[in-house]
Amino acid sequence: MRFGIQPLQFVDVMSLITGERLVDFSKFNFPQICMAAVKGGFHFLELTLDIGYVLPGSLNEEVMEKFVEMKKEEEITYSVHLPLWSIEPSSPNEYIRKASVKSLIHSIEVAKILEPECYVLHSTGALAAEFTRLDLPKHYKELVDRYMLSHAAKSIEEILSKTGIPPCKLALENVEFPFKLTREIVDQFTLSICFDTGHLLAGYSGEYSVMGFLKKHWDRIVEIHLHDGFHREKNGNVVKRDHLPIGSGDLRVSELMRCLDKKVFKGPVVFELGFDEAKHSLEMIREQCPRIAIK
Repeated sequence: MRFGIQPLQFVDVMSLITGERLVDFSKFNFPQICMAAVKGGFHFLELTLDIGYVLPGSLNEEVMEKFVEMKKEEEITYSVHLPLWSIEPSSPNEYIRKASVKSLIHSIEVAKILEPECYVLHSTGALAAEFTRLDLPKHYKELVDRYMLSHAAKSIEEILSKTGIPPCKLALENVEFPFKLTREIVDQFTLSICFDTGHLLAGYSGEYSVMGFLKKHWDRIVEIHLHDGFHREKNGNVVKRDHLPIGSGDLRVSELMRCLDKKVFKGPVVFELGFDEAKHSLEMIREQCPRIAIK
């Protein structure tokens, strides 16, 4: 089974560019950060493309060529996570929606040189997530969700048309939005799915169990984001957490790994955790699932 990592975790990066309470962004070197992950044993990397906007120049032509060299020399493979900060493909505000589409298209064009296995996309963003939290009757809430979904579909149609990437290369992630609706877009455009375990366990994507989600959507899953999470009631309040190390939430990791192994899952399983947390989680998987071959 192929395990990978998303090297650009916020806390890890900030520790590299800060010192004595001063921030020096000149210390940021994306390929160097990724090479540290490779040297640490991970040969599949998911590159976070928001960084190209947060730190202009961090994904310039020279940097991308360096990533291509790393791919050849270190025998690594990539996927890319398309921008999500300030992005809302499902916005009813046409100015915002079109700007989001333009940004996503630009990021895809930047990343094409890497020949990524897939482009992970949040087809709905923070606004759609906010609407799903509204205290509305069920039929009203679905009406609002479907309205947002129609704009997301329009955005995806434009992205596919203007980039020319095969639809199966675009993997929609389960986020804070009913995934039963997102699946409709997946089927409409013959897209793929990135299954995020922590988001599901936190209750963001609907009433699924991890195994239930796998069974329902197995035909389209090409990548898995692996982290722990939970959705619990404490003192009358609902507590939701995700992006936790394996063993810190409600994920039955041995059951998940055995299922993936039995079904011969060929896609990457990517830790969305800091490096130390990812290494600890991988060691836990080795201990609990000794028969699974880990690459």
